[in-house]
Amino acid sequence: MACNKDDDHEEALRSTVYQLEATEGFNVTGTVTFTEGDDGTTNVLVKLVDSNTDEHPAYIRYSSGDEKDNIAITLKKCTCSVGETVVSKLDNGEPIDYDGLLQLDAYVSIHQSLEDMETIVSTVKIGTGH
Repeated sequence: MACNKDDDHEEALRSTVYQLEATEGFNVTGTVTFTEGDDGTTNVLVKLVDSNTDEHPAYIRYSSGDEKDNIAITLKKCTCSVGETVVSKLDNGEPIDYDGLLQLDAYVSIHQSLEDMETIVSTVKIGTGH
């Protein structure tokens, strides 16, 4: 008897969806989806609703500490309302997996543009802050 892909019983990967909320004065909403990879990574998919076509920088930030030095993970910019990043470590090099992200006291911040990094247009608490 031969095995083929139909005979494989892959374990379903876990996924968590967070709803982005617009900050005051903006209408940008959407979702941030964490999907566990079978190799210890996490796929972070950001889908924006009601954004313009500018590139929107995105970050996972620690909920405590100085706002300028609280970046945990730099995500790929949202271009045409979508950004997708494969995460396996924090910006400081410390490894992090799906369960680690769900335990992180953090939030996702979506910024207005590369030229206006001070303005956050959408955000959502993740991990232990959720």
